[in-house]
This record gives sequence, C-alpha cells and structure tokens, in this order.
Amino acid sequence: MGKTRKGLRYDPKDAYFKRAKQEGFVARSAFKLEEMDQRWKFFRPGMTILDLGCAPGSWLQYASKKVGAKGHLVGIDIDPVRVDLANVETYVMSLYDVSVETPFIKPWAPFDMIQSDAMVKTVGIPESDVAKSIALVEASLKLAESGLLKVGGSFVAKVFEGPGFSDFYVDFKRKFKRNYVSKPEAIRQGSREVYIVGLEYKGAIGS
Repeated sequence: MGKTRKGLRYDPKDAYFKRAKQEGFVARSAFKLEEMDQRWKFFRPGMTILDLGCAPGSWLQYASKKVGAKGHLVGIDIDPVRVDLANVETYVMSLYDVSVETPFIKPWAPFDMIQSDAMVKTVGIPESDVAKSIALVEASLKLAESGLLKVGGSFVAKVFEGPGFSDFYVDFKRKFKRNYVSKPEAIRQGSREVYIVGLEYKGAIGS
C-alpha cells in the first residue's frame, strides 16, 4: 500500500488495475485517457500522434485502436515500452532531445495530436514537484510550437496542481481555442495529478 499527499492509503491493485489486466492494458492509466476521450473525442481514424513519456505503453494501446491501421503513433520515453503494435513505433530517449529534425520524427511532423503522460520523479515537496512537472509540460509545448503540432491539433498532458499552476495555465490557454483541466476518476484519491487539455491549437505565436 502507498500514500497520497493527504496521507490516504491506496491499493496499487485496485479496481482499475484489475480492469487493466482483464482488458489487456499494460497500465491502469489507459482509463484516464479513455475517460477524457469519451468527453472530448480526441481520436479519429488515420490520425498521427506523438506520445511523450509513453512507457509502459497503455496510452499507445488505447490510441492505436482509435486511429486504426491508417493511423500512426510515435512514442518517446527514457524507459522501454512493453507493447508491440503495427501502427506504433517507439524510441528510448528523453523528450528534451527531440526536435522537428529528429530523423524518425521528421517524416510524420506535424502531428494531429501530442499526448503526454510523462511525469518527473517526485520528492514530496509540493513547490518543487509542481514546478518540475510544469517545466516538463512546458518542454512538451515547446515541441508543439517548434512545428510538431498541426494548427488545429490537440494537446493533452499530465501536470501537478499547486503553487505556480494558475500562472502556467493562463499562458497555456493562449495557445488553444478551447482549454480544460481534467481529473479523471482513475487518478488516485488525494493525488495532485490533473490533465490539461488544449483543443484547436492556434499555432506558434508570431508565425
């Protein structure tokens, strides 16, 4: 058993864990993406998607089915991915090393969607954990603005709420026509974790 920030205990083998095993997902996080997709209808057949922080691969599994055989996903993570899917290719590397000129990225850019379940290692100090999580999402947004996300495209990423989040979200909202903060039911009780959703990307400022 682990603890959340409120000291509440959670069972790592809870109902979502068991459901993931039953449905063939490598992690319970697939249901966070599923819930958001049911609300905002992210996916359509034939889409191209860049998945940042993709390990162990449950978001790739879910999105792979949604985009179908004509769609394509490129996944990036510092850890190996545990899935093998025909319309998915994955690479072990840091998102900080990715650019529009990366050889395996360039043929697919710009993407219809960037999705990120990436998260930093926490130290239990709210100010530090939140700041590092925001910095990670800002790095993902810079990739979007560098030419990796199509105008009109979608962006969804995990981040921690806390000191500095409000200012970050104000800036985030300038980049998309529609913006949301989501806390899917599969997030463990007491967690600071939320997802920011940006729909209809406006394009890089000044472009």
